[in-house]
Amino acid sequence: MPPAWRGAQETDPISLAIKAGEQKYIDIRVPVLAIFAIPNDLGPNPGMDPAAWAAFEARDAVKLGAQADAFEKAIPSARVIRLPHANHYIFLSNEAEVLHAMIAFSASLR
Repeated sequence: MPPAWRGAQETDPISLAIKAGEQKYIDIRVPVLAIFAIPNDLGPNPGMDPAAWAAFEARDAVKLGAQADAFEKAIPSARVIRLPHANHYIFLSNEAEVLHAMIAFSASLR
């Protein structure tokens, strides 16, 4: 597990606050462009066994893929883009792809 996620529990105050603020936004009536990093760029392997690291990445891809699929199913009019191994700052890690998607999406609104 990456260092940033070690020790994070569903019962810690920050996780509880985040969960309390979650809402489902499924009644979206405007055009939507959603860009997902699937799987995330998790950074360098922090010394984990390569097989364990690969399994961790696979679980991340399944979890995030399910989120993207659920979003796409709930909002069929949305344009959903999946970019492999992008990081949290997807507009920086995958600048060309994000710009291309934004330009194509904007052009489709005319």
